[in-house]
Amino acid sequence: MNPKYQKLIHGYLDNSLSTEQQSELNQWIKADPKHARQFASSMMLHDRLRSELATSQEEAAPVVAASRLPSRLWRRRSFALASTACVLLLAFSLLWQSVDTPSASAAVVELNRIIEANEHSTDRTFLISVLEAVIPPKHRDPGSPERRRPPKPSLDGAVLDVRGSNQFVLKRMTPRGELFITGSNGETSWAVRPDGPIRYSDDLTRFARDLPGHEDRLPINNLHDGLEALRTAYDLELLPQEAPDRAAGQEHPTDRRMLAVKKPGFLGAARVEIQYAESSGKIREMRFDDMAYGPQRIALTMTATKEQTFPDDYFDHSSHHGQERVVEYE
Repeated sequence: MNPKYQKLIHGYLDNSLSTEQQSELNQWIKADPKHARQFASSMMLHDRLRSELATSQEEAAPVVAASRLPSRLWRRRSFALASTACVLLLAFSLLWQSVDTPSASAAVVELNRIIEANEHSTDRTFLISVLEAVIPPKHRDPGSPERRRPPKPSLDGAVLDVRGSNQFVLKRMTPRGELFITGSNGETSWAVRPDGPIRYSDDLTRFARDLPGHEDRLPINNLHDGLEALRTAYDLELLPQEAPDRAAGQEHPTDRRMLAVKKPGFLGAARVEIQYAESSGKIREMRFDDMAYGPQRIALTMTATKEQTFPDDYFDHSSHHGQERVVEYE
């Protein structure tokens, strides 16, 4: 067993774990049925040692009256039996949570692989397609704060370039066919509108309002945080492999799909579906259903189109406008 998790188990048994450590241990237990069995085994060993220690202490104590001995032995054995039963019940419960759905453990393992694969990706480009957009009743009042804001350029057909967790360039077209660009270089965020001054801010969230999910603090450009959130906020399911389409010349399936359904009480899209390369774990497409975007609830897909390395200054606003433009700080 990994010494790190052995230490966490010991901390749990000693009741000395922090909230963060408890959460980390829970995730490790649920990641693999083998982990749940290891945890249950440690619990049972701990309980057995505690029982043996209690027995040794009792045997070292002064001899009690013969009339009281059977009663005390019965209580001690009853306690040991009840304690062991509780441990076995806990172990069964943990194992049940880990294996109650056939693909639960496999999905967690695959999610870990997807996260690792996309951590080391080069710069990536995604094409955004909006599948549905509706305005909920609470935002249909023209006087609501969201409705009073200027309408955003359409996301449908937008191009999103991403580097790491906080650098992005989002390109959209206005209704008049003009390019509207927002982005961040990791130190400042900025907006290049078709007219007027270029604006930038030290607040990295200032111009991230144009990215779906920012209301839930998970804008779609931040793949790292988005994928990490799936661990705790979503129920994961690895979908069955689809049969290859031999009529189209496909001999072997190359992609897998993972479905994530949001748990009650958490923020974010209601459902997330990830299509990824089975061999490498690289994301090919992500679909978000019922996701916040200003006053709307939208469904969209992000389809990976290219992997490349952009120039170092590509995520600076200066790379997306002429030198004659006025630049203002907000």
